[in-house]
Amino acid sequence: MSFTTDIKKEIVNRREIFSAEKSAQKACFSAFVRTSGAFGLKDGSPTFFLVTETEYVAEYFTRLFLEIFNTELSVTHATMDRLRGRDKLVLQCPQYLSAHILTELSLLRKGTCEFREGILPSLIKTEDAKIAYIQGAFLGGGSCSLPTKNGAGYHLEIVFSDKKTAWAFCRLLGDFELIAKLIERKEDFVVYIKSKEGISDFLSVIGVENALKKFTAFLDKRDEANRDNRAKNCIAGNADKTAIAAVKQVVAIRKLEAETGFKDLSEDLKELAKTRLCYPEKSLRELAEMLGESKSCLNHRMRKLMELAGKIT
Repeated sequence: MSFTTDIKKEIVNRREIFSAEKSAQKACFSAFVRTSGAFGLKDGSPTFFLVTETEYVAEYFTRLFLEIFNTELSVTHATMDRLRGRDKLVLQCPQYLSAHILTELSLLRKGTCEFREGILPSLIKTEDAKIAYIQGAFLGGGSCSLPTKNGAGYHLEIVFSDKKTAWAFCRLLGDFELIAKLIERKEDFVVYIKSKEGISDFLSVIGVENALKKFTAFLDKRDEANRDNRAKNCIAGNADKTAIAAVKQVVAIRKLEAETGFKDLSEDLKELAKTRLCYPEKSLRELAEMLGESKSCLNHRMRKLMELAGKIT
């Protein structure tokens, strides 16, 4: 099950919209029509139909439609989405009610055949109506994906068919301090959030607590993995530095050995030089433990050996 499905199923299963005010119910349904519907004229009269891939979403809005308008949507037919290989359900309302319903949903100018763009302020006057609108929009045209091994990152988006409504939706999200961006994709307009903090806040706003917990657990697991990787990289980096330093020390000491055979070295320096040549793979700390000396002491002695080797031409 995808994370998008998790979110949508939680919205649907909570069913809190059915006990909400009519204004919130209309806002939710209006947003769903915006993101999953198609408008047109039939015999000179406004009409619309809705398309969804999932039966649970279809059942949810069929019931909500009945709750608001006391009449039923009908499933006219199913069509195949060849790109995704899925069936799509097409929902239709009675033709004689289309103009009235579209007007009630603030999608049609009253007494005309002119469809509205944008989000009418009167549709989302209350906070409940605003949240319901966001939920309806996500159910109709939303998706949310988590990072994968192929490099894809956090991404939440909702697709609209017109730019004015998409911009209005960005402003609506802004009312909840959610910062979203807008991009045009072919003939659609996509409102999206890519930051993990923004997606977390979005899930909190629409009230999907289980999905938010799953998202937070994913973040924690991924952050832990990232910390482990950074620690491993740091250890590996330190090991590389240690190995490079040891090689330089061995080269310098062999230079001294070839020049004087260590005869001019003090006993302390001679002991360290011979020990380094015997254990070229060990760190200076490990050598200090072997010789019963402090690391700082061996550091001082090693620098002296390096200086003496540097004077040899």
